[in-house]
Amino acid sequence: MLPTPESTQTRNIQPFGSLTLGDRFSLEVHTTFGPADFTLPAVEAAYSMIHPPTGYPHDWTDGAGAFGRNYGAVFAGNTTSGLTHFAAAAVLREDPRYYPSTSANPTGRFFHALAFTLVDKSDSGRHTLAISNLAGATAGGFVGMGIYPDGFNDTTHAYQRAAWQMTSFVSHNMVAEFAPEIAHVLHKFHFPDRVADSFLPPDRKSDRQP
Repeated sequence: MLPTPESTQTRNIQPFGSLTLGDRFSLEVHTTFGPADFTLPAVEAAYSMIHPPTGYPHDWTDGAGAFGRNYGAVFAGNTTSGLTHFAAAAVLREDPRYYPSTSANPTGRFFHALAFTLVDKSDSGRHTLAISNLAGATAGGFVGMGIYPDGFNDTTHAYQRAAWQMTSFVSHNMVAEFAPEIAHVLHKFHFPDRVADSFLPPDRKSDRQP
């Protein structure tokens, strides 16, 4: 989709200024506890029950209790990942904000969002290894060792879950990069402003939102 004048103008706005600890926490709450962060675990939980891996115990595949276990395990992993990311970024002085690409080329923007998962920016504005993402993904994967049933609580599965958590950082970057277009389309189809603008980072909310 070609960028609209509105989305181009919004996309090129870069974060500015320093962040307090409170600013960092507010940003993490927006990222980790948004509407999608409560609904997507339900999708993952349902999928695990409909297509359980080989050897998955019965009490994790049948009934409301099984759904609650799967949902809780996924949600715990996501929350641990987000809070660890917040703590690591604060200690290491990484800037947790996403810096969108200034390119108008969709392919370039895609690879910018992908690369930003591994190399982000420090508080001083320099590029730095995104250790907070790696720490968050690792914590989110390994916390499941105390939650999942026997046979799925070993280090192999923990690393697999950590890799999956890393893809969540990629998806957050992709949404942040293309958020102006997403919000524009939702506005075009008359979604409520609160829903459409929920995809935008806090510092790029549409002024149409009351």
